[in-house]
Amino acid sequence: MSASLTRFEWTLLRRDRRAWWALLCLGALVLIAFAVDLSAIAGANAAKAEVAHAERARWLGQGEKDPHSAAHYSIFAFKPTPVLAALDLGVEPFVGQTVWLEAHVQNDMLYRPQGDASALQRAGLTSPAGLLIGFAPLVAFLLAFTAVAMDRERGTLRLALGAALRPRAIVASKALAIWFALVAILVAPVTLAAAIASAALDAFDGDVAARLLLWAGAMSLYLALLTAVGVTVSMLAGSVRGALALLFGLWIVFGLALPRWANSAVERVQPLPSSQAVKQQLIDEAPSFWTAEDAKKHQAALLAKYGASSKQDLSVDLRGAELDLSERHSHEVFDRVLGGFYDKVEAQDRAYAAMGWLSPMAAMQSLSPLLAGSDFVHHRSFIDGAERYRRALVNRMNQDVMAHPLNGEQARHTAGESLWAQIPEFRHQPPRLGAAWGNAAAALFALLGWSVLALAGLLWTARRMKP
Repeated sequence: MSASLTRFEWTLLRRDRRAWWALLCLGALVLIAFAVDLSAIAGANAAKAEVAHAERARWLGQGEKDPHSAAHYSIFAFKPTPVLAALDLGVEPFVGQTVWLEAHVQNDMLYRPQGDASALQRAGLTSPAGLLIGFAPLVAFLLAFTAVAMDRERGTLRLALGAALRPRAIVASKALAIWFALVAILVAPVTLAAAIASAALDAFDGDVAARLLLWAGAMSLYLALLTAVGVTVSMLAGSVRGALALLFGLWIVFGLALPRWANSAVERVQPLPSSQAVKQQLIDEAPSFWTAEDAKKHQAALLAKYGASSKQDLSVDLRGAELDLSERHSHEVFDRVLGGFYDKVEAQDRAYAAMGWLSPMAAMQSLSPLLAGSDFVHHRSFIDGAERYRRALVNRMNQDVMAHPLNGEQARHTAGESLWAQIPEFRHQPPRLGAAWGNAAAALFALLGWSVLALAGLLWTARRMKP
């Protein structure tokens, strides 16, 4: 009975061409956005891989030189963009994609894709998740309005309720028909396309499969929530115009106003220091070069450490030991200053995810990029991985200088490809979903809470329905 009623309501939905065409247009736009993003990501990843290969050849072919000079010559590390970012770009357009790894400095990342954005991207219509989170409520409300409010206005809903043994089955079939239509046209095609694209680009594994299933599940739950709200409001409103105005107002409040207010509130409560202030603190606490007084003090400390009365008695190269000491001091500063800055960014993300209790749209804006692997947690994993690689490279070069003591007037020690080849290629391993889950956990619980409330409201309203 329920299945036949749902099929009947599905047929009625398709007969209303205004709502149905709005749904089809949004579905087409979601697929176009996915295709545009996927093409950009695949092209960028291919270019990064090609340049990274050339960088490796440049590193190995740099010739004989002082190992510490090689640490300055160094290499670029490139961040591969996850294929699922074509579903939700997250922070990807606004963060750098490559970083120059050199001695003494943890450089900023370079090249933000937003600088090369197309007209469609500049209009903000590129992310499938952004389209679904922002515009699916309008389509869901329009379908609910057509299936319930218009039906009631024409009097056919009263006739159906009067003839039904269980009036709640009528309401449930309408809600299920709307939800099935939303999921079938908005979520299923783009999810299938993402799975096929991941397999074609040799990026499909268990973690990607889990992320894709959870992304589709979360988006389907979001659409179910919207459907329940749309049907409930359409049944409770006193008139067709009242239902339409109320649904449109809900979209403005929960889709536009509250997420923006939540973002502003988080920035006020947990402000970030300016990037210039962070850079100045790094320069002050971890300078690339010591003053004459500092150099004299550190030389005395190194002589004491190695039990030597003069640099000629040292078992290691004094210059190499000074470089190693300076480098390891900067590590502590970078971890404390830059690490603290990144911790504050993550704290802002967690605070915004908690704001999902104010609006389900805000909850989805935190949850979707996490599942797509494009949120700040995933970006920071690249920053940390590249920094670990930089430190290992610079430390190995300094150790080679230290291992060849030339504490007189001799020319500096040089090394060649045999030393450069000891540095492995840089390969970024993004975090698994389970390790990156914490920042958006509050958003998931908020989405579940909103869904329970919406379903309870729908059931309560259905019980009040009378012919």
